[in-house]
Amino acid sequence: MNRGRWIRTGLILTVALISSAVQAWSQSPVRLTVEVIQASRNGNAVDPSLGKLRAQLKSLNYSSYQLLASHPLATTIGAKQVVALPGGKSLDLFPYGLSGETLELLVTITDGTRRLLDTTFRLSNGGTILVGGPAHGDGVLILAITGSF
Repeated sequence: MNRGRWIRTGLILTVALISSAVQAWSQSPVRLTVEVIQASRNGNAVDPSLGKLRAQLKSLNYSSYQLLASHPLATTIGAKQVVALPGGKSLDLFPYGLSGETLELLVTITDGTRRLLDTTFRLSNGGTILVGGPAHGDGVLILAITGSF
């Protein structure tokens, strides 16, 4: 086999290996849980089901927390998930990359066609981020996003 043919064969094999690695990476399972919480300054009640988040919630400037909904999501890298929020708003989650033990996640909150939030997070495996959301009732929505991958 001549040198040019070896180079072409090596290139084809390299492209095939990279292609299958990217395809396998994009098929990586990602589990996300979105907990929709109403935070308020009225009262001092903390929903008992928010026990694991109590320490994180204490750092916020609210005194009352009520779990409104919990959304477990099974997805893969590159697949967008949409969660309906109270008041006609929506949460878009787009896990777009994995870097070691960190998930790269695009988070968007919209109200109709208006974007209220458009940001990215790096989420540790098993970690939770709190996202301050829009006004709701006598307080605001807090979104607790937990991921495992």
